[in-house]
Amino acid sequence: MSNGTSIEDIRMNASVSYRRGHGAAGREVTEKLTQNRILTNNDIDALTVLEFAAQDILQKYHAAMRQMEARLETLDQDLKLRRSRNPIHHIESRMKSVPSIFEKLERYGKDATLEAMEEYIMDIAGLRVIVSYIQDAYTILDYLEHQDDLEVVTVKDYIANPKPNGYRSLHFIVRIPVFFLDGKKAIPVEIQIRTIAMDYWASLEHDLKYKSVYEIEGVDVGDELKACSQIISGVEKRMQIMANALEGQKGHPGSSVVQKAKRMDLAQTLEAPASVAVTLAEDETELG
Repeated sequence: MSNGTSIEDIRMNASVSYRRGHGAAGREVTEKLTQNRILTNNDIDALTVLEFAAQDILQKYHAAMRQMEARLETLDQDLKLRRSRNPIHHIESRMKSVPSIFEKLERYGKDATLEAMEEYIMDIAGLRVIVSYIQDAYTILDYLEHQDDLEVVTVKDYIANPKPNGYRSLHFIVRIPVFFLDGKKAIPVEIQIRTIAMDYWASLEHDLKYKSVYEIEGVDVGDELKACSQIISGVEKRMQIMANALEGQKGHPGSSVVQKAKRMDLAQTLEAPASVAVTLAEDETELG
């Protein structure tokens, strides 16, 4: 159900991202500053400490991401039991690369330090939750808001208020408690919830916006993408109406009925057929 990310993958992605992000000129400067430089003992010590500190921090975010994913999977199974369907289609996970973290710090006007990274960057660890219907997104958020050990820090509702380009999704940051050797820490994790249709649009929009540098005569790619988003939104609303109507006809037992069933005396409530009752009586006689 998950597209997990190991710590080693994080390190590799960070390295690739760093090289790609600087371009040919940047790589030339980087090589002059690193490959042709003789590292001093102080350089090596500093790099060793920085690597250890960065890995220590990233491991905490990775652990928080995995725990949050497990919590969502538990919630999905609970909702399946009560509603006879899984609201969550699948979950994707990702960790921000180190270069993108420090690029964001620079945009925020903050110092490029590990301390600032922990204080100001709230989306180092992220989960994308793909659901079937719009209401599922709000249902999951509501359940998480009522879990007393979770803190929902911020919510950005791009479903009710789409971005100008037509992007729709429900974004929020939660702090989840994670237990480490040195104690418990509340680690932020970004969660994006979108429907299958929203994810379809976002994936194609991401691909098309890079191709839109080539002009298409008589076609405004931006307007077309926004129009497609509006069409998808209309279809989703109609699908939600049908889903609500069908779910209302299923007649699932409510929580009060389930609680009553738990308190039933099965020996008195369930009557066994006569043949079974005779067999049970004979067994009891033999055991006596």
